[in-house]
Order: sequence, then structure tokens, then C-alpha cells
Amino acid sequence: MKMKKFRIKNFKSIVDSGDCYQTDTITILAGRNESGKTSILEALEDFDTDRDIRETAKPIKLPDALPEISITFEVDKITIKDIFKEINRQEKVPTNVDIEVIKTFPNNYTFKTSTQKNELFKDKEIEKIQKSIKSRWEKIKSLHVRYSQLGGKLFDFEFSNIAKEKTLFTNFKNVITPNIPKIDEKERDGFSKLLTEMVTEIQNLEVIFDSNVKFTEAFKQWIPNFILFTSFEDVFPNKILFTELETNEWIKDLSVVSNLDVDTIKNSPDRDKYKHKRDVNITLNKDYEKFWKQDFSNLSVEWDSKYLYFWIEENDYLYEPSLRSKGRQWHLAFYIKVSARAKEDVPNIILIDEPGLFLHAKAQKDILNKLEDSAKKVQIIFATHSPYLLEANKLNYIRLVHCAKRFGTRIENKVHALADKEALTPILTAIGLGLNAGIASLDKVNNVVVEGPSDFYYLNAFKKLLKKDSMNFVFGGGAGNMPFVGTILHGWGCKIIYLYDNDQGKKDGERNLKNNWLVTKDLILSVLSSAGSIEDIFSPANFRKFVLCDINKTYTESNSEYVKKNGIDKVLLARKFLETIQNSASNKLDKTTTGNLIKLFENIENKF
Repeated sequence: MKMKKFRIKNFKSIVDSGDCYQTDTITILAGRNESGKTSILEALEDFDTDRDIRETAKPIKLPDALPEISITFEVDKITIKDIFKEINRQEKVPTNVDIEVIKTFPNNYTFKTSTQKNELFKDKEIEKIQKSIKSRWEKIKSLHVRYSQLGGKLFDFEFSNIAKEKTLFTNFKNVITPNIPKIDEKERDGFSKLLTEMVTEIQNLEVIFDSNVKFTEAFKQWIPNFILFTSFEDVFPNKILFTELETNEWIKDLSVVSNLDVDTIKNSPDRDKYKHKRDVNITLNKDYEKFWKQDFSNLSVEWDSKYLYFWIEENDYLYEPSLRSKGRQWHLAFYIKVSARAKEDVPNIILIDEPGLFLHAKAQKDILNKLEDSAKKVQIIFATHSPYLLEANKLNYIRLVHCAKRFGTRIENKVHALADKEALTPILTAIGLGLNAGIASLDKVNNVVVEGPSDFYYLNAFKKLLKKDSMNFVFGGGAGNMPFVGTILHGWGCKIIYLYDNDQGKKDGERNLKNNWLVTKDLILSVLSSAGSIEDIFSPANFRKFVLCDINKTYTESNSEYVKKNGIDKVLLARKFLETIQNSASNKLDKTTTGNLIKLFENIENKF
């Protein structure tokens, strides 16, 4: 069962977060401080079936509003079949179905089927029966007005409490039944029939409601555990008393991570104890060394008759965990806790607030590697404003968290759709880190130095579409820096040309290359023969569909002018487009766009 999306309302600073769609592995909530990332994680933690929504969640500005957390799960057919078997529901099992579960303060759960094709909760049948009951009830009420001698008390069916309404109807029926002979003979049989049909319809509705209640109660047992890690401040111990091994939380987690077995430690022969110790240490270090690459060290488990000890071995010297750096202690706690929750045989969703605050940039990359490994088994959601935990080639992981005046904390699923530069800062920084990591692919002869990062991303996407693998695009660091990059490449024996947008920057750059760097005109090229930027290679229809991802968007200016006018970050658009091309089997561009691409690459090839 996978978490598909969530929505939070009236929780602390959140009036309405909007839908936040999840990946099957890692979802990253990125945003500046005080944007509401922690509140989102706390709301998801409160969704857990073992806890109430916290009292402090009630919004200060809306004291009468009740906090509400809605999560949609994609539930597989096998799970539905198991639940049906548990509640003795005899019907054909549907295909995979989306179920929305809504938790309202403090602990009230309601359910509905989000996938229209699957009538899991029989909504259409319920609607049909309710309509039938109301229709018959209106006829009964009409006759009752004409025959006041029938007695009984009328009411309206609202179906908010079917048991109460059934009682009201039963009392009404019992009062009027002895008086039915007072009705005109021509209408008497029809009236009695209406009453009988009402009884049947109400019973049918009760059966469905009862089945739905049983299903929802059973389904609650399948909802994953929502586990929030805020700081991992529970410091990894130096030693644990033997008498506490069975109940100690660290030992329980280590048992999941390394197969450490308390019974073997306490009760087995010495030979088996020695072998078990060796196996535990080998298993633990073999996995741990994949996610801590900052130094050469080992985590060792030892024990005597009184204590079980933990040691960190560095350069043949043993240190207690408490003597290592704050970052190392944090990482060790993080590794054990997250690994245990990912490996244990229960459904978990792991929530982490600002991982790696005590670690430097390289160690934060180790954190990300560990999270990606654990995400193979459990879904993970973490909040961060660190660019080192964001990857430019995995923007699909990122959801932007920002503050809106009307709705408070909001979540934007498309990173390129938000114009808030401060909220975008960590993402833009991560992209910059990726671009500046170094000049790659110098084994290729045909090197093209391009102006900006958006050119770099678009051109690599176009290269993949046209299968032009022999061409190598190099980020030039802006028009003013392109000659420096080109000179370095030329000094390394590379053949290069310079590619600009067809605008004033191209004129200035061309003049600079010819006058100051003695670059001949035949090595300078523009992306378009007419005025414009790289975004204008696309037809407007293709730009809306594949770049803006909104076919209903309308504008009359050029693509590049539209992006500039609306403050949309062009680098994010380009990076997202490249990611789409890399992850998609086919992207059918129209004749205009394809023709522009073919012409551009022919011009580049002719230069070489």
C-alpha cells in the first residue's frame, strides 16, 4: 500500500496546504525557515492511528476550525482481498483502488473511494437507495397530509444517522399501521406497499453501511505507521546493562539491523557467542561503511558478564561513541533508527525534519545515499533547506513549501511554477553545485560552450531526443565567462565552438571573442536564425505541453518573453524538461519544434 498524496487543513499555520503528491520512494519538502515544513511533518505524524491530533494543532486565528489531515493511499488488489476475507465480504475483489482517509480532530476517521471505477464503498448504490427512500417517503408524506387521522410524527431523511432515522420511521409505522383502514380503499394497498418497500430499502442501506464500517475498521489496521524523527538526539549509548538488554530500544533496533540476538549473547556456549559477535560486527560494518565515507572506522559490539559495550574504532584505537563529534553521534543514531524502521516487518512511512544539520556538505551526501537505500523498502518524506540534500537530476523528488497570505503554508508540486526566489534558493543552489562540479566528457571532440544553465539543460535534452551522442555541451558560466572556459578547453586540445541566444548578449559576446580572444566568426553560432532565446526553439504548443506542463496556458508573446514577464525561473524549467526527457520513453514534438532542432544541430555539426 503506497501513500499517493496528502492534504492538510486548519493545522497550526496551515489553512489549506493543497494536495501534495508523493513519489514511491523519497519526497522532499524544501523551503526556507518558518515556511511550515515542520508543521506538515507533525500533521502527518498525527495521522498515525495510535495517536490523537495534538491539541496545539488548532489554529490560533481560526479557533472554531478543526484540524484535518487527508491522505490518499493506492491499495493493491491483494490487500483488498485480504480485508474482504477478514470481514466476510462476499463479492468480486476489485483492481487496485485509491482510498482517501480523512482524520479530523481529535481522532475521527472517514473513508471514501477516490477511484471512480471501483465502487468499494458502494457510493452509487447508496445514492440510488437514498434517492429511492426519499421518493417513497415524499409519497407517504403526501398521503399523510390528506389523511391526518393516520397519526404519527413526520420527519426528514438526511441519512446522517441511519439508526436514529430507522427508529423514527419504525415508530411512525407502528403508530399509523392500525389506522391504515381509514385510507380510501383505492389507495390503501399502495400505501401499505410503500411502507413495506421503505423497510426493505432502509435494511439494504443498513447492510451497506455496516459493511463499510467493518471495512474501514479493518482497513485502519493496514494504515502504515507514521514515524517522525526530529533530531536523533537520543545519543547512541556507550554501554547497556545485561539486565536491560531485552527491553532496551537500541538493542531492539540493532536486532533488526544486524541480527543481534539477546538469547544467544546470554545463554549460548562460548563458541557460539564468539561466532555471533563476529557475525554481528561484520554485518553491521559492511552496511554502515556504505553510508559513512568521511573516515576509516568501525563500529564494534563487545560484551562481558555485566555490560554490552559499543566502540568506534579509528586508527587502531577504541573510542566510546560519546567521545566522537556531534555529527558522528547524530549520524550513528540516524543510521540505526532509520535502518531499523526500514527493515522491520511492519508498514512504516518515515518522516525526518532537517536531517544532517550537524554534518558538513560531503557527509550530507552520505545521508542522502542512506535515505535512497532505505526508500527501496519504505516511503520517506523529509524536510530541508540544505542544497546538499537536493539533487539537480532528481527534481521530481522536491515539493516547495512556501507561505501564502490567504492559505498560510502551501505546497507546490511543480518546482518551476513558483516565482518566490527565496523559496527556490536551495534548489537553484543545488543546480549550481551540479553545474560547477567540473567539466566532463572531454574525451569527445565536438565541444560546444553554451551561455547559461538553461541552455545546457535544454541542449542535453535535445541531444538525447535526436540521439546526437557525439556532441558535448559545456556550461560556460555566463556570456562573460565563456571565453575563459573555451580557452581552457582549447589549451587541453579540445575542438570548440561558442553557442549564444540570438539577442544583444550574442552581439556583445561575439565582439568580445573576436576583439579580445581572437576567436574567428565561424566558431560562433546562435540557437536561432531569428531573434530569440533557446525557449523559442519550441512551438508555443510544445512549450506549453512539455515545458510549462499546462496545455491550457494562453499568451501572445514569445515563449522566452512569457517566462521573463511572469518571473518563472528558466533554469528550473530547463532542468525539469531534461528530467522529463530522461525519464520518458517518447516525447512527440511537432514539426515546428523538430525542424528547429534539426536545423540547430545541423548548423553545429557543420561548424565541426
